[in-house]
Amino acid sequence: MIMYLWKESLEQTRGKGLWLGIGVLMLASLFLIAEARFFPSDLGFEAMLLSVFDMNMYLLPLFSLFLSSFSVFQEKELKTSMILLTKRESTLSFLWKKSVAIQVILISLFLGMYLLLAIFMKFFLAFHVVSFLRFLFVIVVFLLIFNQLGIFLGVACNSKMQLVGANILVWFSIVFLFDLMFLYFLPIVTFDNIRFFSWIYFLDPIHTMRFYLETGLGLFSLTHMSRMMEKFVFMDLGILMAMNAIFWPALLFGLASLFRNGGMFDD
Repeated sequence: MIMYLWKESLEQTRGKGLWLGIGVLMLASLFLIAEARFFPSDLGFEAMLLSVFDMNMYLLPLFSLFLSSFSVFQEKELKTSMILLTKRESTLSFLWKKSVAIQVILISLFLGMYLLLAIFMKFFLAFHVVSFLRFLFVIVVFLLIFNQLGIFLGVACNSKMQLVGANILVWFSIVFLFDLMFLYFLPIVTFDNIRFFSWIYFLDPIHTMRFYLETGLGLFSLTHMSRMMEKFVFMDLGILMAMNAIFWPALLFGLASLFRNGGMFDD
């Protein structure tokens, strides 16, 4: 496992994609932090964190998908996976160790970026540790899901062009297309069928993470809600977050194992 972690850290830090992604995210976040100094002092820090999350919602999935998928695809392209698989390593074991290595390295590097941004947050705003830790928790779940999605795409695709197209299509579908579909079906949601709509809505991890963060930061209250809203939020948001954090990575790892032969991983 240590060998996989060391190899992944070298590959990711030597590539330009990681530093480009971190640079873009830091630059955009710094503008939001600087702007937030004009926010009201009582919830200004929390409003800034939500703004940073909203901005990350568009950029972070794209960087996460590309970095993790190309890390797996490179193993196939350079035939290093073949060398590893001949050393008494099964395909499933290889996928597991590669997934863990990608998750640990990418999450650590992006968390390092947010800790660096915390210095600027402390300088411009009244820093609230609990709110910041809650924000970091959401980011970890966010990266966990999209890194695993990228790993699945890296396994399933057989060419670079195919992989680039799949990454962009998946990113567009999750960030834009699914929301348009929810808006299309919204007028037919009634009190009787809102529980079904709620399940589908909260199975979209971006919706759950944003709602969890918004309520956790005290920017949206769950008290004194209408009957329809109470039926919509029928489960504790912490449980919904845990379900998304476990269900999607597990499903995507299972799919990656299933498609490994299609992606030319052979035992």
